[in-house]
Amino acid sequence: MNDYEYVTDDTRLLEIVEDFKSLDAIAIDFEEECNLHCYGEHISIIQIYDRARFYIIDVLSKGITDNALEALFSTPCQKIWFECHSDLSILYKKHHIKANNVYDLRTLAKALGNIHGLDQVIMEFLGIDRGGSKKKNQTENWMRRPIDDQMLNYALKDVEYLFDLKDALLSEVEKRKLLRQVNQAMKHVADIKPQKPGWMKICNVYSLSKNERIYLKHIFNAREKIAERFNTPAVNVLKKSDVLKLAKLSPLNEEDVTKFLSEAPLRYRRFLIPSVMNAMERAKEEISSSR
Repeated sequence: MNDYEYVTDDTRLLEIVEDFKSLDAIAIDFEEECNLHCYGEHISIIQIYDRARFYIIDVLSKGITDNALEALFSTPCQKIWFECHSDLSILYKKHHIKANNVYDLRTLAKALGNIHGLDQVIMEFLGIDRGGSKKKNQTENWMRRPIDDQMLNYALKDVEYLFDLKDALLSEVEKRKLLRQVNQAMKHVADIKPQKPGWMKICNVYSLSKNERIYLKHIFNAREKIAERFNTPAVNVLKKSDVLKLAKLSPLNEEDVTKFLSEAPLRYRRFLIPSVMNAMERAKEEISSSR
């Protein structure tokens, strides 16, 4: 078990940030909740290693504010990540914070033809078998407190080898004369790309008719509101496949909607039926106004 400091308040976090200002780099990673145990996307903890000490920042702690997090991510030191895109997207989406001076080791690995996960990349370039199951830890409930020691230890392993991995990957990149290509790509690793609305990710929406897309949007949004109300993953309210089926079948009368939703959990169904009916009415109005 790695020794680490568990940080739960701004005062201590800002002291650590002040120390980071004198460093060249820190290794960093997140553990997140993404619609698995509750509604929406959330950063649970931030793991940091500065070559000397490990830190775990409890983002869910009431003592940690966005101001302190922004101070962390605006420090001039390089922030070494592996696969930073989803982390940075959630950071911006949930906290409206962007990170500067990001160095994503995924960019180096891809340039070398390695498209595998962190475990495999560490094995190939450092010869270290980290053991354990990343998939299992990704499906753990990171929103629960206190966090199990075994989970925290595995989370720390995601930053433990990043300095050494950077050295190994960079050496190989230079050997293959790929550094210019990597540096060019690295300029854009922290760019936050506009996100498609959730309903557009449910399927290839352009395979649907215009009217079906409109129904899909409104029915999807109705499901999301109920899921948020109950703080449950949206799939617990209504499966994506059923949202799509409803969009393709619409418009339906209340009897047909009630029959279609008969298998939905009772605690959601009494809200879901009127919500879907209202969604269909809004869709019809949008279709009419667009003619």
